[in-house]
Parts: sequence; structure tokens; C-alpha cells
Amino acid sequence: MAKFAVGEQVENVANDHESGTVVAVFPTVDGSFRYAVDTEGYGTLQFFAEEKLAFAVTRQGAT
Repeated sequence: MAKFAVGEQVENVANDHESGTVVAVFPTVDGSFRYAVDTEGYGTLQFFAEEKLAFAVTRQGAT
């Protein structure tokens, strides 16, 4: 079962901690998952392996 679902906010823990929204989940032939993430500021989708992502930390008081 996939760790993240469509609509969840995630961040890339492997590189610059960029964050975005999961827009698609793809199972791989080896049984793992890859995620299409609409990353903020890029205007394109980026694809990540599950181990490269974590739930985004919500900062209180941020606007």
C-alpha cells in the first residue's frame, strides 16, 4: 500500500526540501511506488521514489 495519497503535502527530503502536492501514485513492477508531485515554483510535475519523500511539516503562523 502506498505511503502517500493524492492531495497530500510532501517534501523531498533528499534534495533542498522542496515541497509540493501529490497528484498521482504509480506502482512499479518491483512492488514499490513512485509519486508525481506538483512542486511549488516549478510549474511542472516531478517524479519521486517513496523513500525520497516525507510528509510536509506544517508551520504554524505561516501564511
